[in-house]
Amino acid sequence: MVRRRSSLAADWSDARSRWLAPLETVRHPWPLLAVLLVCGIWTVHFLHQAYVYMPNGLYAGYVNIWGDWAAHLSFTGSFAYGRNFPPEFPIDPGHHLGYPFMIDFLAADLVPLGASLTAALTATSGMLGLAFPAVLYLAALRFAGGRSAAAIAVFVFVLSGGLGFVQLVGDIRQSGLAVLAHLPREYTLNRDLNYQWLNPVLAYLVPQRSTLFGFSLALIVLVVIWLALREGAGWPSFLFAGILTGVMPVFHVHAYGTVVALAAFWALFHRRAEWWTFFVPAVVVGLPILAWMWPPANTSFCGDATIGGYCIQPGWLAPGDWQRDATDFPTWFAPMWLWFIVPNLIVLQPWVWDNTKFFVFWALLGSVLVGGVLAGMLRRGPVAAIAAAVMLVLLCLSGSLDIARASDFRVSAVQFTDAGGLQVAAWVRDHTSPTAMFVVADEHNSPIPTLAGRRVLIGYPGWLWTYGLPDYVQKGTDDKLILGGDPSTPVLVAKYGVDYVMIGPQEIARGASRAYWDEHGTKVYDSASYVVYQTKRP
Repeated sequence: MVRRRSSLAADWSDARSRWLAPLETVRHPWPLLAVLLVCGIWTVHFLHQAYVYMPNGLYAGYVNIWGDWAAHLSFTGSFAYGRNFPPEFPIDPGHHLGYPFMIDFLAADLVPLGASLTAALTATSGMLGLAFPAVLYLAALRFAGGRSAAAIAVFVFVLSGGLGFVQLVGDIRQSGLAVLAHLPREYTLNRDLNYQWLNPVLAYLVPQRSTLFGFSLALIVLVVIWLALREGAGWPSFLFAGILTGVMPVFHVHAYGTVVALAAFWALFHRRAEWWTFFVPAVVVGLPILAWMWPPANTSFCGDATIGGYCIQPGWLAPGDWQRDATDFPTWFAPMWLWFIVPNLIVLQPWVWDNTKFFVFWALLGSVLVGGVLAGMLRRGPVAAIAAAVMLVLLCLSGSLDIARASDFRVSAVQFTDAGGLQVAAWVRDHTSPTAMFVVADEHNSPIPTLAGRRVLIGYPGWLWTYGLPDYVQKGTDDKLILGGDPSTPVLVAKYGVDYVMIGPQEIARGASRAYWDEHGTKVYDSASYVVYQTKRP
């Protein structure tokens, strides 16, 4: 920075002159300010109610926070309270933490500074969530070559969601305009009809927090490469992009794969010696990390048509269409159609819905094309402009409805745990070893892994299946045997190194026996329907 201070001073002067220029000037970045204002208002409102503490317990403000953030609480808590290094799955100990964990490691860093676990997740999602629209806008500005195209691209992506808004007509006809105050359903997701394209904000940026890093990092690296190729930049630009790509798997695996694969296509069409300075660090650094994180098994359920255990399932989504932008970006984008075609034919992960993790990058970069098309139409006269406005409304209406509904706490709030769950989690954090092993019900919102940061014998099996951890079946069986006081319990407790058994409402519903543990364990906590027993191991 010291050596480049003159360049930094020039950049600062240029930015200052653009921001202070009259709004009507071409160089004024007011569209970026508008994007930040609109996206920022919703983000702050939505996240301020992500977790709400009430007298009867903890509430999540949206169902995908109640669901997916439970895993992120477990991972973050394991770093903040559980000394989880080298990182392993706290909900299936003994396996490397294959989930891209840097977003949760970042959140854990806030806990020693005084943030609660829930506040740490909310704060990090807020910081990166507020940054993403700006990153997408600035990337689209360079790809599409215009401010209006860039601004439209942002809203096309964050508000996308298909034509589900047509169901609103039926809802209004049935219940009147009162449904607009508290929308009765999601309009971008209808599992009964197998419409699975949930709005990307609600499907990815909110619940799958690693995408907050992944989307932005992918855009930044691709823009750096794109500009380097078009402007004839030297090897430092490629090296920077390669190093950043190399560490990307711990931030977001699908972003890493997307950047490397798309760059490989670009290298075929734009051959330069500098590509080596990109691919060498991207591969040499990235592949060992990827190998360390790779799941131990492919747990996909397939029929007869498979390739290497991956399901062949033609026609999983319907095909789409696109038009050219004002720049040559469509040519550069063309390989991304493989991100649409291949997942239409092959189920690449155990849960079929996870194929959308590939589609979403097609949609992310495709929004730039759509932004360019609509921006061009707006300049072609009143008829084309009206058509563009109608198209934009149709593209964004379903997503807008779902985002509005998600931010309605009265409709979307779900209780995460009761007051007793909060109390037992606090006690466990203060009175047990950070490395203690617990047996609890394999529910996703058990307070021990999510709020106390302790390892459990087995967590929510639905996650473990998608992570490729096949031992969840046997561990799940043994978990129930231990809770119920089966004759094999002493052997299983010794086998897994169980230190504590917690029995609360979720465990009672699974057949847990307090009578057995009153006799064979040492009761160390008993309050508000939750009891913690210390095991007696030889």
